[in-house]
Amino acid sequence: MKLFHLLGSLVLLSAISLTACNAEQPAPAPPTATPVSFLTQPEATPTPVVEPASAATTEPLPPPSTSTPTPAPTLPPEPTATNTPVSTATSLPSPTPIPAPQVTVPDSSTTAINVRSGPGTAYPVVGQFNPGQTAPVTGRNAEQSWWQVSLADNSLGWVFGELVQLSGSSEGIPVAEAPPPPPTATPVPEAEAEAKVEAEEGSQEPQTPEELEGQLRCGKDFCVTYQAMVPIWENGGCIGNHSIYVTVLQGPPPGTPLDGVVIGDTFNNIEVASGDKGPGTAEVTLWMNSMSLKVKRHIDGTPYTSEESFSFTSHDELIPAEVLAANGYCDGSVEKCRWAQQNNQVCRGHYSYRVTFHKFD
Repeated sequence: MKLFHLLGSLVLLSAISLTACNAEQPAPAPPTATPVSFLTQPEATPTPVVEPASAATTEPLPPPSTSTPTPAPTLPPEPTATNTPVSTATSLPSPTPIPAPQVTVPDSSTTAINVRSGPGTAYPVVGQFNPGQTAPVTGRNAEQSWWQVSLADNSLGWVFGELVQLSGSSEGIPVAEAPPPPPTATPVPEAEAEAKVEAEEGSQEPQTPEELEGQLRCGKDFCVTYQAMVPIWENGGCIGNHSIYVTVLQGPPPGTPLDGVVIGDTFNNIEVASGDKGPGTAEVTLWMNSMSLKVKRHIDGTPYTSEESFSFTSHDELIPAEVLAANGYCDGSVEKCRWAQQNNQVCRGHYSYRVTFHKFD
């Protein structure tokens, strides 16, 4: 109520102030005063609080709408991130290692082959390779006819190319420096009994059988008292024989023929019995191979010990050129024989030998 009185007073004062500010101007006709009516608000009458009736029944709410809601659109599943392998550079296959060259003695060989100190038959024998044996190749000669090989004791030797099989490439094999050749003096590889029993130079007295026997004994049941190559004129030339003629003797020198003695090679491939080719004799055929012989036993089974012969060979490149020349090959010229050996123009395969085994007791 007081608020309305205050508002009315403020309106009246504002009108008076405006009139005073405009008093100096020509006074207009006085406005007709409009009576201000003051609204009066009747005093508020308190409304009594009415308690709700306890028995009043509450109107039931309408059931919820049963309309089927529109399903939200199903979004396609997001693709699962897959690790895509990054392409890498394709690695090239490792090159197949080239096997180191090596030589093998063919299993078909019936005897061992000689290993020499240099590329030629003039060099001494330093070892042997058995059939099936292999060795790494370390070099070759300029003609590539001999291979330098590494031996079991890490030393070096040389083998003739035609007697072995080369595996691996030969392109990278270097030419090896050959050792100096041995002196050209004629060697005597086939020591004969005559050389053993030869009297001292100047002596005219013949040796007694006892003296000969003392020089020929070897500490075995059978000793080799003679072994030599058959000269070309006795062997039928270069189309002649290729045999080993064996003689077996017993008793004091000169001895008597002994039959029933089994002789064989050191590889146990061949056996013959004395008496097959006549009293105390036997024969072994030499088919493009090499072999050493010894007495093995009697035909009744009695074992014998025996000295071994040297290696009899039908390969002319394995025979010293000096021996070939001494037996009439190459017109007796050592130089011609060496050239012929390098060019396979001697009497390849047609060589024969003689050997005597003697039992003194």
